[in-house]
Amino acid sequence: RSGARPAGIAPRWRGGRDPASPATRAMGKDKADKLKGRQQTLLATDTKGERQLASAPRPAVEEDLPAALRCEATIRFDPARYDLRGEAAALLERAGPAIGFGSFEGPSRELEDFAAKEEVFSSFRYEKHWRQCVAEAEDFLAVYERLVCEVVCPALKEKLGADAPPTTFYYQFPPTLRLQPGPSEQFRRIHRDAEYGHQDGEVNFWMPLTDPARNKVTLWLESAPNADDFRPFDLAYGDVGMFWGTNCRHWVPANPTPCTRVSMDFRIGIGQWYDAEWTLKGVPHVHPRRRVVL
Repeated sequence: RSGARPAGIAPRWRGGRDPASPATRAMGKDKADKLKGRQQTLLATDTKGERQLASAPRPAVEEDLPAALRCEATIRFDPARYDLRGEAAALLERAGPAIGFGSFEGPSRELEDFAAKEEVFSSFRYEKHWRQCVAEAEDFLAVYERLVCEVVCPALKEKLGADAPPTTFYYQFPPTLRLQPGPSEQFRRIHRDAEYGHQDGEVNFWMPLTDPARNKVTLWLESAPNADDFRPFDLAYGDVGMFWGTNCRHWVPANPTPCTRVSMDFRIGIGQWYDAEWTLKGVPHVHPRRRVVL
């Protein structure tokens, strides 16, 4: 997931350590140069996925996604009714030691206190095993599906207007549950989801399950495609952040704290603007979908 920084885009040191800072210079030239090289990949756009997308057939849709659905928004839910944090903790307590990517080492069962191995954030092998654990977590998935069908999709339907006809929503199932341990210099580079096979007719949803005040890290995103005005998504548990992640770039900086970050994200394809039969050839993983009509 790396490549050369495109011409005309200045580097931005928004994750890990600034390679020009006195602290980084004190590392020694070789280590600082290595850090600079890693962080320059943050703005790479010449990726395998982007090249595949450039030559691929497009989804069979006739209209652009309405502007109201391409705007950033926050949807709020009742954490007591949709206890995703509690279900995620129960899942980690079962699956972490079984797979070998972490455990709760003391009496606390707070998500921030889960001691996760760094590989769960950086290794595709661990990511694949963890994805399977989530797919088998029936209680967690039941709460997630209620949230999507009772809160998120109705909010999307409302944005289409009172006179909108019945609309099919194609929601990701299972969602993506992410763990980011710390302290670490590992980050997620800037990208847009189109390079992973997502369509213009989809909307992204991102929600923290841990307290951003404790782990000091959240999702960063731009306000419009190629706006280059990255800023943090200011969310708390109980918020679901909505954005057009297919084309609006986003990234996650390194976690500088010993508290693990846990978040959940998913995508929803919407009605006539989404081609349920289309896939981008060559992508390593295609998210399964379920549908609901409202």
